Amino acid sequence: MLDTSGGGKGLRNLFEKLLSIQGALVIITLIAARYLFTFGSSLITDILQAILFLLAGSVMAATLGLTRSKHDLRRRPWQFMVTVMFLAGLIYYLLSEPPQGGIQNWNIGSVANSYLGFTALITVLGYLMYLAGKVSPSLFLPSSFFIVIVTGTLLLMSPKVTSGEGSIQPIDALFTSTSATCVTGLIVLDTENDFTPLGQLIILILIQVGGLGIMTFAAFFALTLGQKLGLSDTVNLSRLMDSEFSSELKHLLLSILFWTLAIESVGAFLLYNTWSAMDLGWSTSETVWQAVFHSISAFCNAGFSLNSTNLEAFSSSPATGYIIGTLIVMGGLGFGVLTGLGRNWILRMRTGRRTPPPVQVRLVLLVTLILIIAGVGFFLVFEWNNTLAGMPFSQKLGNAYLEAVSPRTAGFNTVPTAGLVPAVKWFFVILMFVGAAPGGTGGGVKTTSIGLLVVSIRSLIQQRKQPEIWKRRIPIFDLQRAGAVLLLGMTAFGMSSILLLATERGAEGFTDMDYVFESMSAFGTVGLSTGVTPLLSTAGKWIIIVTMFVGRTAPATLAAATIRVRTSRYCYPEDRITIG
Repeated sequence: MLDTSGGGKGLRNLFEKLLSIQGALVIITLIAARYLFTFGSSLITDILQAILFLLAGSVMAATLGLTRSKHDLRRRPWQFMVTVMFLAGLIYYLLSEPPQGGIQNWNIGSVANSYLGFTALITVLGYLMYLAGKVSPSLFLPSSFFIVIVTGTLLLMSPKVTSGEGSIQPIDALFTSTSATCVTGLIVLDTENDFTPLGQLIILILIQVGGLGIMTFAAFFALTLGQKLGLSDTVNLSRLMDSEFSSELKHLLLSILFWTLAIESVGAFLLYNTWSAMDLGWSTSETVWQAVFHSISAFCNAGFSLNSTNLEAFSSSPATGYIIGTLIVMGGLGFGVLTGLGRNWILRMRTGRRTPPPVQVRLVLLVTLILIIAGVGFFLVFEWNNTLAGMPFSQKLGNAYLEAVSPRTAGFNTVPTAGLVPAVKWFFVILMFVGAAPGGTGGGVKTTSIGLLVVSIRSLIQQRKQPEIWKRRIPIFDLQRAGAVLLLGMTAFGMSSILLLATERGAEGFTDMDYVFESMSAFGTVGLSTGVTPLLSTAGKWIIIVTMFVGRTAPATLAAATIRVRTSRYCYPEDRITIG
């Protein structure tokens, strides 16, 4: 308990600053310097570790000193619990095994640094929750992605994350970080050979955070760590997740984390069983790492692979195509659809009644099914004697399934994309533009936008004033939102293509189609490429970076900014505009 007068207040203020966002950022910076950079002298590493030990003791004293009542304990429940555990472990370690050698080699150092990192992470997430309640979702969403991208760029510039000597170029680190955070999969460096296991882990974390969204993690930790969300926090988070009902926020967050953990775990298990039975030359640990990495990358629709040729080495494994393809579809359906299906199934098991799923769930499933069937059929017809030549039917079907679902924001390929016939490339451009469902891990203008426009055309032909589907009326406002997303997508894609064609004229062997394909792959956050990505100029890389960022954040930002209709007190006279 701290004294409230004189020096006690000064000490309390010092402790509060230590546990503030500024203190957390300083701690994270020091930990990053300790582990991500190599210094010529061990003395510098010893000094860094000594500073971290000092900070660990200060944070521990601050947490215990500021916890004076039940109210203080409710403010920092997990920090207090972890601090007590760390203190107990420290005492046990010092009594059982006195430290020996250089301070950087003390085993307790990793525990102290983990303690510091955990407490700093909690502080950062709490601050993000504070900002979410103060800043408009339309501003906060792209800002949060920007922060993650910058952080990832700095981490990827560390010499310890790359295989070669020194660090990679800043533009390449920024490109890789943007591609991973925006779950795209376009690469200028070989993920398998140019990055160490630490670098690959950083990329995987960026994929997971980018796929689910930083606010999903922030809100989940805030709720599970005992932090109460205010009304503005809840409303803004609901808008960020495109949910009209603030009361569903906690259940939505829990369902997102549940579906993610369950699907990625099952996917990793199935991939491990499939690949361990194949003669790939991997050890057990390598097979596990490959399975986990590809499962997360596929579910998050990222398209990053730990193999230089992506999944082309698995073209003879239909099981790989089915597993990766199904993970892509599950991630692209959206958590709202998965939750709706789960609730409907549970209700049917409890009551025995067949209740149809919500309209959005049915629309997403219908459009997704049509796109998959059309994609598989189209690919088989045009690639039967091209990239699929010589394969038995089972392999052709497995490859066609993966290649049909991958262009809708995933980016995995089992056949060379550059070898596809022009008709298939153009069909892929259409699929990349459509993308996945809202609320999922994919990009594009979303399946619901296309579905709503098709429904509106049908209603227009039937001369109905308002779109209708499955005995439900669709608000005109939702149709306006779909049209806005479609126009935004066409504008971004068009501008990116024009700029890329203007700057990239030096590479031999590539046509205009290759650069148009690249632009759409970036906007749709897909990751498929005909091979031009590593050969892009600096200007070309910047164009693709901006396109990936816009493609990942713009549709969601527009949805968050327009989820509610503003009621007007007046209404102007109606007038007609000539169309066609």
